[in-house]
Amino acid sequence: MFQIAATICVLLAQTDAPQQVQKFTLDLHYAHQFDASIENGGEVGVTQSGFELRFDTPMSDSDDLKWHFQYQRDNWDFSGTTGMGLIDPWSSIETIDASATWFHEYNEKTQWFVGGLVRASYEDSASHSTVLGGTVGVIHSYSSDLTLGIGLGVLDQVLDDARVFPIFVVEWKLSDDLRLTSDISTRFGSRTGLELVWTPRKDWTLGAGVSYSYSRFKLDSSGFAPNGAGEASSVPLTFRATYHASPTFDVTIFGGIVYGGSLEITNQASLQVLSEDYDPAGAFGIFGKIKF
Repeated sequence: MFQIAATICVLLAQTDAPQQVQKFTLDLHYAHQFDASIENGGEVGVTQSGFELRFDTPMSDSDDLKWHFQYQRDNWDFSGTTGMGLIDPWSSIETIDASATWFHEYNEKTQWFVGGLVRASYEDSASHSTVLGGTVGVIHSYSSDLTLGIGLGVLDQVLDDARVFPIFVVEWKLSDDLRLTSDISTRFGSRTGLELVWTPRKDWTLGAGVSYSYSRFKLDSSGFAPNGAGEASSVPLTFRATYHASPTFDVTIFGGIVYGGSLEITNQASLQVLSEDYDPAGAFGIFGKIKF
């Protein structure tokens, strides 16, 4: 459900640049989460890869329409002879989402936004299940060093009620080379959170962040819960280093630990039939950012 909130945070980072021409940003990512023990038996790990394309369409001096398209593939690996490891509830999950968000500058310090999202997330051979969502909120710059925003989002869910969730935007310059931001550099998929960023030199930045990751997806017609839904959530803690190779290209490597891992299965009748937690797991990844 948090794809919308993540999109708002990253689109905000583009609003300070001149809006005279259309701007494109392409993010590529690969991340691997090592196997971890599941509460009642078995192990689970996941490898995630995909891309995100964002671009601006300036509408006027005070209005800007920002677009977002994302594709991600999650290859889950369940193993073991007991519990969820034996059940092997899902394998590869594909997620496609697209959004449009309209930003309006109310005055030189305040802007508001409203947006919509269409999303499909499903196991490889499952029927596509499209859900819709939207957001509304306001962002205010209290000074040249502090910008805060708050909003509300709603997103339909596969075999569940629509979820309502808050949106928070933070951009706080603590010193010339230290800032706190909600535009986390290790954001991909549905991750939203906060990151403390240190800039020791112009071509390098280092960051430490905590985020929340959530996904819900349609299952295929076989397996433990045919035509049901799966859900995965966690709280990743990450440490990253970004090399700004040029004004148009960045590369980031990160490592960290994934806490609070939880897996749930809902059957076709919208009843939860299984819920399991798993132990903290190590993770690493690499990201590339291209601006054009």
